[in-house]
Amino acid sequence: MQTPQIPAVVSIRPFTVPSRFLATATNKSRALGEDFDVRIANQASESSYFLLEHVNGAVYRIKPATHPDHFVFCSNDNHRKFGNDFDVRTHHFAEPRNNWIIENVGWSTFTIRSETNPNFYLFAADDGSNAHQGELDVRTHAHHEERNLWFIVTIPNIVHPYPLLQQPPVVSLRPVLLPQHYLTFAETHQQFQSDFAVKARGAKTDKTQFFLDRVQGNVFTIRSAASPLYYLFCANGQAYNQWGDFDARFHTHKEPRNNWIIEPAGPGYWTIKSATNPNHFLFGLQDEGNGHEFSVRTHPFVEDRNKWAIDGFNG
Repeated sequence: MQTPQIPAVVSIRPFTVPSRFLATATNKSRALGEDFDVRIANQASESSYFLLEHVNGAVYRIKPATHPDHFVFCSNDNHRKFGNDFDVRTHHFAEPRNNWIIENVGWSTFTIRSETNPNFYLFAADDGSNAHQGELDVRTHAHHEERNLWFIVTIPNIVHPYPLLQQPPVVSLRPVLLPQHYLTFAETHQQFQSDFAVKARGAKTDKTQFFLDRVQGNVFTIRSAASPLYYLFCANGQAYNQWGDFDARFHTHKEPRNNWIIEPAGPGYWTIKSATNPNHFLFGLQDEGNGHEFSVRTHPFVEDRNKWAIDGFNG
């Protein structure tokens, strides 16, 4: 089976003001309903990281790293239209307007065009038109000019402030009693909208690949390779816990609950315990599913359901 392609993590900077950054206004300033505004921020932050998801050829989807269920799109209608320019926002609908043609035009610069409106180029309105709170507006237009040029900088270690001597392994995790299913970075959690759910699913995708960052010894964090700001954590509070089990979810907070103890449990198998609650094992509920996906939680019981195959991990 071919390994799914992991989206590249990038920052996107306008050629005309290269010290600034394309960013998503996730604080909902100038939001339109559930859409986030896209603008040029004066400083780098987590909101200025994006995931480039390859579609085909030179066509990509651009997703905010902080909100991987959103897509940057060209609003080719009258919503927030500025003269003849189209507004650019993010939304959570999967549709053709999310597709962008990214082309290298030399001198390490790129143009970014709407696939649905290929004459329209993404540009930074560095003339201050329609600026908001000191940040420049981002739109698309049909003019050929240097404001259409962008630097796209790959960020290989998004959560690390320094270069790594050795890249963390990319692994997939399979419950021993559900060997055809993979731990999966799923959709937004039904109760906790800022978190993403954890499932065991039968399809291998980019959402089933994870970075194992070694903290020390046999303690690791488990990060989504497709959304690398998101950590698997043991939700050891009272909310949404069932039958003495703790919920497992993904979030962006850096905290001790992200740490997991990985120990051998037989040839080719491992247990994954919460470092903050070391009597709690990650397990797949093979008796709680629909045949296609199963829940994943932690519990304090020692049993075969706690065992995982970790493809790509040698300890």
